[in-house]
Amino acid sequence: MTETNSGLTTEAADLFARGLFHLANVDGIEGREEALLREFLEESGSSLKYDDLQGSADFSMHEAAQILETSFQRRMFIMAAIAMIKADGEFSSKERHALGEIADAFGLSNAEFGDLEQEASRASLE
Repeated sequence: MTETNSGLTTEAADLFARGLFHLANVDGIEGREEALLREFLEESGSSLKYDDLQGSADFSMHEAAQILETSFQRRMFIMAAIAMIKADGEFSSKERHALGEIADAFGLSNAEFGDLEQEASRASLE
């Protein structure tokens, strides 16, 4: 597997991008979310472009659990996802449910998910 400048394999960077797009799109992608997605694609080394993500429902939480093998990678995905979906100023019940399903597929407890949510909320997006 080829590692990108972000330290992720190309496969993992693509999965991050597809997963973040999927979660941001749960209740419609806002301008700030789109900007963050575009920035992630540019900086992560993903082979995907933003237009590749649009109209694609190509994300599987079970695939994500296989590709993101370490707890560190899974936790980083959850934190990035929380930051992404909160970028529009809201964390809707639909987004929380979708992210909760992914956290379950990753084997995270409710307490671990809550800790990650608090940590991501403290992290700056700027």
